[in-house]
Amino acid sequence: MIINTLSGFFPIQDHEDRKKEFDILNKLAGFSDYVPKVFEFGPLIDEGIAYMVLEYLSGADAEVTLHYLTEQEQYAAGFQAGKELSELHQFSAPVNYPSWYSVKREKNNRYLAQLKEINIDKNIKEMLAIFIKKNEHLMKDRPNTFQHDDFHPANLLLQDKTFSGIIDFQRMDWGDPIHDLHKLGFFSKRISVPFTRGIIDGYRTNTGINESFWQLYALYSAMHIVSALVWGKKLGSENFERMLDDSLDVIEDHDCFRQCIPDWYK
Repeated sequence: MIINTLSGFFPIQDHEDRKKEFDILNKLAGFSDYVPKVFEFGPLIDEGIAYMVLEYLSGADAEVTLHYLTEQEQYAAGFQAGKELSELHQFSAPVNYPSWYSVKREKNNRYLAQLKEINIDKNIKEMLAIFIKKNEHLMKDRPNTFQHDDFHPANLLLQDKTFSGIIDFQRMDWGDPIHDLHKLGFFSKRISVPFTRGIIDGYRTNTGINESFWQLYALYSAMHIVSALVWGKKLGSENFERMLDDSLDVIEDHDCFRQCIPDWYK
């Protein structure tokens, strides 16, 4: 069998982080056939770069190609993508990795403090802070597993109208697996509601979906709004306005977080 490969080059100072990515990808191949296999990694000291050789996954960016599929095909592709994500979440974090609750809570507290300085409707800021603080206890004792951490259509591939792979693992992390779905309402839903619903339904084939799932999903959506607004402000007015529009849309989907299940799924 002939396997097409792709070589990636990056600055030598990124060697350590990319080596971790290489090692994790190597292990993820045992959980799913929809992640690129890795073959070789090493530094080129004299050139000041390092390289990684990995499998080239056939397919095109789902953000572009979903528009050419019927709603049934979009749903089926999303279902398979969600199912494969749940397979990747079987990969547990390293032993003695810090608890998800402590890591995420500390990070979100920093974002909430910065949100106070942003000039938006104070009612929105108060609503987000109250909802998060009321529900952050739900993160206690949550499992620590692999997280892709950038799971949305631009990093998912389609070929011949079917799901064909997951790419771009550079933001991978460890934590609550449900957190990996927090960008669905921001990015995926805008591209295709059937695809996004399919992701949720495919994901539930291995994990099940109950009230606790939706409570955590809503919590992570609210937390993402806070971090998105903070980062958007740092990246300039154009980015901030886009982030604000996206955030307001998510808030509407959750009826100002009076409901955990978003309108696009119901």
